[in-house]
Amino acid sequence: MYNSKYQRSLLLKYINQYLLKKNLKMKNVLINIKKRLENNQFITLRQYNSMIKFIEREGEFIRSNRDEIYRFFEPIIEVRERKGIQYGNDLNEHFI
Repeated sequence: MYNSKYQRSLLLKYINQYLLKKNLKMKNVLINIKKRLENNQFITLRQYNSMIKFIEREGEFIRSNRDEIYRFFEPIIEVRERKGIQYGNDLNEHFI
């Protein structure tokens, strides 16, 4: 399929287009995303979610749903797993 280099360059292309818009309120967010991509870092899920409404309108993704778009960009999205807090009446987790 695609490698992450292609996804990074495509997303950078879109971001550069969005940054040219005069009345865009989220320029700071896009600038931060651009910096991360240019430094070969992952973008956060929150950053991706802030851009999805723009990406889904692009010609390449107009016929795709959000899940398909996410899977396309998944290689450049940082996924952090949260540790679940277990509630219970025993102390087993402390004795393992």
